[in-house]
Amino acid sequence: MSKYSICITCLALLISLILSSTSLIAQEVYSNNLGTQLWFAGHETGNQSEWTADGGGGEYNSGTGNSAVSSEQAKSGNRSLKLSINTTSGDSHGTRNYRWNEITKHEDLIYTIYMYFPHRIDFDPNNAWFNLIQTKGVKYASGGPGTGPDQINNPHYVVGLGVRGGAGSGGANYLTLADLQRFWGGSTNIVWQAPNGVNLPTQKWVKIQMRIIQKRDDTGRILIWQDDQLIIDSGNRNTLRPEVDDNHFSINAYADKTFPNRTSFYIDDVSINLPSNNNQEEQPNQINLSASPDSHGSVRAAVKKENASVIIKSPSDNFEIDLNSQVKIEGEYSHPSSNISKIEFYEGKNLIGNKSQAPFEYNWSPQSKGVYSLRIKAFFENGDQTFSNPVTVVVK
Repeated sequence: MSKYSICITCLALLISLILSSTSLIAQEVYSNNLGTQLWFAGHETGNQSEWTADGGGGEYNSGTGNSAVSSEQAKSGNRSLKLSINTTSGDSHGTRNYRWNEITKHEDLIYTIYMYFPHRIDFDPNNAWFNLIQTKGVKYASGGPGTGPDQINNPHYVVGLGVRGGAGSGGANYLTLADLQRFWGGSTNIVWQAPNGVNLPTQKWVKIQMRIIQKRDDTGRILIWQDDQLIIDSGNRNTLRPEVDDNHFSINAYADKTFPNRTSFYIDDVSINLPSNNNQEEQPNQINLSASPDSHGSVRAAVKKENASVIIKSPSDNFEIDLNSQVKIEGEYSHPSSNISKIEFYEGKNLIGNKSQAPFEYNWSPQSKGVYSLRIKAFFENGDQTFSNPVTVVVK
C-alpha cells in the first residue's frame, strides 16, 4: 500500500471518529436546572388561594378526598397542604389540586414538589394503583374553556406509587410513570419505574421534580427526578395528544383501596418554572466541522458554547388592546458571533407566524377577548436557537 493510500485511509478514519464523537457530544441531555419561576405555593396564606390564583387552577374532589392547609407539617414556614382519602368503602376516592394556567401557555416546564409521607401506602392486589401526579388531555367545549362540558378530559401521563415486592407485600413505596394509552383507545399501558433502591422515604421531606416537554408528535419527553437524581426518562414520545386542545396538570391523592384506609400526605413549596435560560429546548454543545486549508484539507472540530438571547421589545407586558385591533410584535436579539436567520412568533404553544428576513416583526390580530401569552423564538445562522420570556396581552 502506498504512503498516499495510507494517508487517505487515516484521514477517513479520523473523519469517522470525529463524526462519531460529534453525535455523542451533540446528543441532548435535559436537566432539572430552574429558570424563571411562573408560579409558587408555600401555603403560608392559610388557604388554597395560591392554587386558584388568576383562575388558573383549583381543587377537585370525589368520594372522601379532601385537601386542606395544615400546620401539622411544613417544608418551610409553618404550613403545608394536606391531601387525604379514606378508602374503607373500596370505591374510587380522590383529591386533585390543579394548575392549568402554566401548562397551557408553555411548551417546556419543570414542576417541583416537596412531599412528606407519614407512613408507607400499600394496596389491595386487585386495586393496585395510586395516582400521585397527572397530566390530562383536555378538549374544551366548542365555545372554548368554561362554556360547557369538556369534549375530552382523559388522563395521559400519571406519576404513581408502586410497592416493592408487589401490592400487599408491605414493601417500600417508589415512583412510577405510566403512559395511559387505554384511555386513548390503546390496549396496553407503558410503565417506567424508579431504579431498585430508590424508594420514597417516610417521615422526611422528599423533593420530586417532573419536567414535561409537550409535543404533539413523538419528540416530547417526560423526566422525573427524586432529590435531584434522575430516576425516570420516557425518552422521545408524544406528550400532547393531537385530539386535545391542552394538557392540565394536577397533584393528587387518588386511589381505590389503600392500607391504611385513611391515607394522608403533605405537599409544600410547590413551584412551576421554565428551564434554565428560559429555553423551551436545552441546547447541547454544538460541533462545527470545516475544512482547514492550513492543515492541507484535514478536518477540525470546534465546540461552541455561546449564549444567544432574545426579548420582546413590543408590546410591553400586560399590554391592553381592543378586540379587532392589531398589535405589532417586535424583538431584540443578540449573539456574540452569529446573525439572525429566522424568527417564529407564538401565542401560547401555537405558532402564529414567522419571518426569515428583516424586518423581523409580526402584526397579530386576536380573534377573541381574553388574556394571551406571546413569545418569539430566534434562530441564528450558526444553529443556536432560543425563546424569549413570555409577554402577556389583555384583549378587551
